[in-house]
Amino acid sequence: MQNKSTPVKWVVLKAGLAVFGLCSVGGGVAAASPLYVEKINMPMKTAIGEVNNVLKDGGYKIVLKLNILKLIDAQEKKLKIPHFNRPKFTDVRAVVFCNPYDFSNLLNTDWPVAAGCPLNLTVFSMGQTSYVVYGLRADYALGPRSKKIGNQLDQAVIRVLKGIPMSREVTHYPKF
Repeated sequence: MQNKSTPVKWVVLKAGLAVFGLCSVGGGVAAASPLYVEKINMPMKTAIGEVNNVLKDGGYKIVLKLNILKLIDAQEKKLKIPHFNRPKFTDVRAVVFCNPYDFSNLLNTDWPVAAGCPLNLTVFSMGQTSYVVYGLRADYALGPRSKKIGNQLDQAVIRVLKGIPMSREVTHYPKF
């Protein structure tokens, strides 16, 4: 009997590759960037715990946690990705989370925009430093009402992320 979770694993792997690829390409985060980046002076184990804590305290439900680097690394020989992890991140994890009330509000206002929720963020770690990268959801908006809700969503998530101890917002991230 075929394992039905295999297609899901490939979808997750492909999505992880896309996020990893987009976020690990060098450059700076521009002022009008669709990304919010928070630098945390902690290794992954501590940083991911703090991220999970502030999300839960902020009213979000964590629905999925993925160790993206580990998942892709396990398939590297088969995938043959040239220059995989050139920046030499020691850990990359994705967290999918959702505020049920925000999701319902989006669903009832402009239902296709609800695709932007559940929310996700990725934590990149290199030694004793980690970066939280959150893609702003207002960019999914189709109209003024959903744009307003998307902005509120983004502001709420950013407010929560700013509560991570030993962290600060960065407008430029280092080229590794």
